[in-house]
Amino acid sequence: MERHTMMVDLEKSMRRVFRQIRYEINDLLQSEMTSSEFAILRLLSEGGGKKATELSKALGVSASHITAVTDTMIDKEYITRRRSPNDRRVVEIVITEKGEEIFKKFGDKKLKYLTEKFEVISDEELQQLINALHRLDRFKE
Repeated sequence: MERHTMMVDLEKSMRRVFRQIRYEINDLLQSEMTSSEFAILRLLSEGGGKKATELSKALGVSASHITAVTDTMIDKEYITRRRSPNDRRVVEIVITEKGEEIFKKFGDKKLKYLTEKFEVISDEELQQLINALHRLDRFKE
């Protein structure tokens, strides 16, 4: 198979597989949160308090989207806003204990789903896929 044909096939396959995975993961989360809420919890869980502008940049969404989503998350008690200890003018968004618990619960569900989804490929194939994705990630712009 020539490389051009392989690239066309790769693009179609990746789009189809990733769309299915995204749909099925969103389906797992929908009972309690949106994928945007989960992504925000992941960022806050990994790196502590963040400004809304940092969240919007990391997720590639508008600041108004972050405001709407975080308002809902505050109502659910997953996050809270606080003044930065370094600069009182800055408001940070931080994850709450309840947010950490729900993030862990759905993180575990997501990992279980992915483990089952990828059972169809061997450990060696999985490692090759991981290596290829890491290699591509290193060469991003």
